[in-house]
Amino acid sequence: MKTLFAILICTVVNFPALAEDMTSHTQPLSVINDDSRQLVNYPPDVKAHALANMRGHLKALADIMDAVANAHYAVAADIADNRLGMNSSAAVGCQPKDMKMMQMSKTYHLDYQMQQLMPEEMRVLGQNMHRAANEFAVKARDADKNIQSITEANMALTKIARQCVACHESFRMQ
Repeated sequence: MKTLFAILICTVVNFPALAEDMTSHTQPLSVINDDSRQLVNYPPDVKAHALANMRGHLKALADIMDAVANAHYAVAADIADNRLGMNSSAAVGCQPKDMKMMQMSKTYHLDYQMQQLMPEEMRVLGQNMHRAANEFAVKARDADKNIQSITEANMALTKIARQCVACHESFRMQ
């Protein structure tokens, strides 16, 4: 029953976003070809790294949603903190430009380049997404102990996805 309730809450909370997203994919090709988003020009290796990083974000978000759907809120919180939060390796490229890279392995070198070339507005959206992941983790841990907190956790989860949407609506790579 608890799992069914959690799935129902997730569906109700996220349905408006789902409906809005479904309609955006039905736009005429002429509208899609008129892409006014800001172009981010990364060198090819940095672009590949940034895209792989975003795919990792999407995978983490899917894993969080799977954990929430199964009422495993503590697991969802750990995924959010460890794979999306501000202290995760996924957030390194969104750190302020003056942040010094401690290691210069190839991955950190690509994160450093991404950090230096990222437009400030894109960095802010990225930081907001990583912070939203930490905020969700707090709410999810509460929901794991108190069923009354499930709605707050679901709302916090939506904020993570909204930051992704805001960034992808504003920026593009070619």
